[in-house]
Amino acid sequence: MKLAAKLILIFMVGVLGIVALFSWQTVRQQRAWSQQSNEDSAVDLVHALKPTIEQAYRDGGTVRIQQAIEVTRRTTSGPAMRWIAPEKSDDAQEGSDNLSSDTETLSRSISSISISDKDGKTKQLTYVPLTLSGDVPGAVEVATPLLNSEANVRRSFQASILSLFGVTLLSGFVIYWGGLKLVASPLRKLMKQVEQIGKGEFGQPPAISSNDEFGQLAFAISEMSYRLQEQRATIEAETETRLQTQQQLRHIDRLGTVGTLAAGVAHELGTPLNVVSGRAGLISSGQLSEADVRSSAQTIQKETERMTAIIRQLLDFARRTGTEQASIDLIRLAQQTCELMQPLAMKAHVELIVSANENLPVNTVGDPGQLQQVITNLISNAIQAIPDGGKIRITVHSEDIQPPAMIESELNRFACLEVIDTGTGMTNIETEHVFEPFYTTKDVGEGTGLGLSIAYGIVREHGGWIDVASEKDQGTTFRVWLPLDNQKDEQ
Repeated sequence: MKLAAKLILIFMVGVLGIVALFSWQTVRQQRAWSQQSNEDSAVDLVHALKPTIEQAYRDGGTVRIQQAIEVTRRTTSGPAMRWIAPEKSDDAQEGSDNLSSDTETLSRSISSISISDKDGKTKQLTYVPLTLSGDVPGAVEVATPLLNSEANVRRSFQASILSLFGVTLLSGFVIYWGGLKLVASPLRKLMKQVEQIGKGEFGQPPAISSNDEFGQLAFAISEMSYRLQEQRATIEAETETRLQTQQQLRHIDRLGTVGTLAAGVAHELGTPLNVVSGRAGLISSGQLSEADVRSSAQTIQKETERMTAIIRQLLDFARRTGTEQASIDLIRLAQQTCELMQPLAMKAHVELIVSANENLPVNTVGDPGQLQQVITNLISNAIQAIPDGGKIRITVHSEDIQPPAMIESELNRFACLEVIDTGTGMTNIETEHVFEPFYTTKDVGEGTGLGLSIAYGIVREHGGWIDVASEKDQGTTFRVWLPLDNQKDEQ
């Protein structure tokens, strides 16, 4: 409706302008035509009186000229006329209210002016120059009333106004009806359809079936909605495939880590298995007293529970996980992961140290299994980077920091988990590519180069990022930044 109103306003302004210009031109031409007609009549009248004026001048000079003009006017009932001579030009000017001068009245060109007398009547004074015998210059002033001319102008003006009013009403009605019927109504239908498409309701038929431009636009919008529906189905299928592939890669990485942990777990199980075997042998010999049998059974139960806990940790880590979202205590998660990695660390003569203030828990929201996979990957890489043994420190805290441009977040306080090793370190070139898929600094057979890439993807999905700082032979520090859980931590 707004567009129709604008079209009506623009068209009406244009029509008003055109009709107003036409009316002004009509009135102007009417006035010019009336003035020219009066001048032509005055010239014809003076030329008809010229012999009489010349004869009067020969009989008695300029005085006889005026008398002859007066007699002729009364006889013919024509317009008022008088003779203007040079020696009486000043008197003539006074008699005509100073409306003429010697130059105007006695020149060789015809001139005219319009004046109004004291009664409000308008008349046109036309000056027709004459040269009498003996080269005596002069002019005849012809006064023509303009009553009919002004009436004609007024009638023309009124007709123009009526035409303007009629054209305006007709144009307004036509454009208003046309705007509602041909513009506003189709636009409302198209806008409603576009709103529905914006809400995700794709696959809609054309809202308009006309053969004009609106019909073509409606057909194009309908085609767009069907294509969007097809693209959405394709994107959903590709997204599902990508997620499945991503989950498979992450699970493969977990299984690879499990294989690495298996050696350490086997060593870890060796001691409790020997204890269980020895105690069971003593019980079966029948040489123990009832109290010793009870003590040996308790020892077997304790060592069995220890082995069960170790195996359960390994199986829980290897199990395929979904995308469970929960509030996670990063300090507790780091401690559990270090317990899981302890056998592998002991075998490599590496000490794992968790440094955090347990009285100030640091919480984030995410999938505990996926974040544990990130920590496990970082600790595993750190252990492999310390071939001669050493220390790995895991710190957890919160910190005010401006997130990088790639992270769309208004937060400025994040949880930080650091994995700091005293290993061989990396060069600047290696740190630039360390998160790229299939890039690795390990020897052949020791890694695929997917671990850090997968860990980086998991952290990004949780709204955070990973950065690395390293120097050759000076160790490496990986920092995992995650959004704080506002329900658990003070910002």
